[in-house]
Amino acid sequence: MKIRQLIECTIDIAQPLEELSAVINAVLATVPNAEGRTELLRRLDEEITSALLAEEAEG
Repeated sequence: MKIRQLIECTIDIAQPLEELSAVINAVLATVPNAEGRTELLRRLDEEITSALLAEEAEG
């Protein structure tokens, strides 16, 4: 058996920025050390950069 911690979120898409920020903060609060939070944010930054580049390539 694997023990997991889960966060369930309901996101109001009328306020996407605020909602995404709240989800990110909720996940960061579960990471016990600064190094882990920094790594998570760096990887998130890479994902956002990739998404931005894809959007720019389309438009």
